[in-house]
Amino acid sequence: MNTSTTRFSNTQIIFALIAVAWVVIVARAYMNVKGTDALVAVLPQSEVQSFARQELGALQNRSFQGDLELCGIIFETSGGELGVSRPTSGDEASCDISYFDEPGMVPVASFHTHGKHSDQYDGEVPSIVDIQSDVATGMDGYVATPGGRLWHIDHETATARMVCGEGCLTQDPAYRTCASDQIAQSYTVDELAARFNDSDRGC
Repeated sequence: MNTSTTRFSNTQIIFALIAVAWVVIVARAYMNVKGTDALVAVLPQSEVQSFARQELGALQNRSFQGDLELCGIIFETSGGELGVSRPTSGDEASCDISYFDEPGMVPVASFHTHGKHSDQYDGEVPSIVDIQSDVATGMDGYVATPGGRLWHIDHETATARMVCGEGCLTQDPAYRTCASDQIAQSYTVDELAARFNDSDRGC
């Protein structure tokens, strides 16, 4: 076999390997597509809510002890089961949720705690940023408070609704009930803004 023939054979092999690698890359990319037609959540919100309550309840003590927010994503698998991403640690009053991008799983809700009780932070209701973040990501959200309240944020209506009241989740030992603070059953962004600007609210 002469040199030109050998070079030609080597070139064919190289091109063949490149073609195989390209097919593998395209196939993986296709499998990872998150289009709405690829995977659609089918479980009812009531089931997601029950799951969120369980997960947040389990995170409360860790959130109190570290005095930080813990947040994450609840997802539904292609098999119709719920799971949760590893909780991410924030600080006293914020927690960034990284973009969820897992093949075969569709995000259905965000969740986060509010850390431990503080007289300097109105932690018994969702913040305006909590609602705005869920609206921006197009997912509902669930929030646990130091007093043991659970809130559901509806991203379509941009409202927060109390699922269950004081003590329905684990409470921070430092939490104290404030009799003069009347917490509503639901809030819009404007209503939260009015609450946060109310200097006569007490506690």
